[in-house]
Amino acid sequence: MNPVHEEREALGSAPEPAEFAGRVALVTGAARGIGAATARILAARGARVAVNYHKSAERAEEVVAAIRQRGGEAVAVQGDVTDPDGAAALAAAAKAELGPIDVLVLNAAGLGGHEARIAPVADLAWEDLEHVVSQQLKALFLTTQAVLPDMIARGGGSVVAVGAALARRPAPRFLPLTVAKAGVEAAVRTLALEAGPHGVRVNAVEPNLILTELARFIPEEARRAAAERAALRRNGTPEDIAEVIAFLASDRASYLTGSCLVADGGTALA
Repeated sequence: MNPVHEEREALGSAPEPAEFAGRVALVTGAARGIGAATARILAARGARVAVNYHKSAERAEEVVAAIRQRGGEAVAVQGDVTDPDGAAALAAAAKAELGPIDVLVLNAAGLGGHEARIAPVADLAWEDLEHVVSQQLKALFLTTQAVLPDMIARGGGSVVAVGAALARRPAPRFLPLTVAKAGVEAAVRTLALEAGPHGVRVNAVEPNLILTELARFIPEEARRAAAERAALRRNGTPEDIAEVIAFLASDRASYLTGSCLVADGGTALA
């Protein structure tokens, strides 16, 4: 946890601004990591939150319990966002439980907890690239397709996708993930043009290495090196990225659409 969040935890009773009061948020891949942190922050600020999970029911229920313990409203909603029927059922269930969706956070990468292969291109099979790109874009496309038409019909809403700084600043050996996240950025900009005239904003946050469970696949040496390259001299946390997502989803970002905000602790400055 970063120093800002440590201070907030210490204060304990300090109320969060209720900027999402009366709104419903669906967060995909919300059983852990960035998704769980985002669900907690949105709920703390007044949103009714659908905590999506695919297979991690127990983890999702823990997120819901933590939200309710702090006086928030949340439900766990199962759904495979890489399956057309699963994504449609997820959107329908979230709406039935909580009401029309005002905020959609596209956090799930569709990889089912498995890492994208990190290797030189000569050592990759076509399937390594195809799988990561296909699953990532399915997760974005199918969930957006299930939710966006209703936002457009209602004349408003906010969609925030989780991309990666790799889309702007590639690194050797990360070809599958880099191509997949570049696709997320292109999709966000295209969707922003399509949805903007209807009052719906579409943006993305593009983090660098964040200390989630998936970071366990990255050697400790590489994590330390990433922290040393950042101007802030540390790795990012899920809460860091959740705060950016909450900003993009809020009315404070009402004139932002098609924006892909890089949240990398100043790594790109090096």
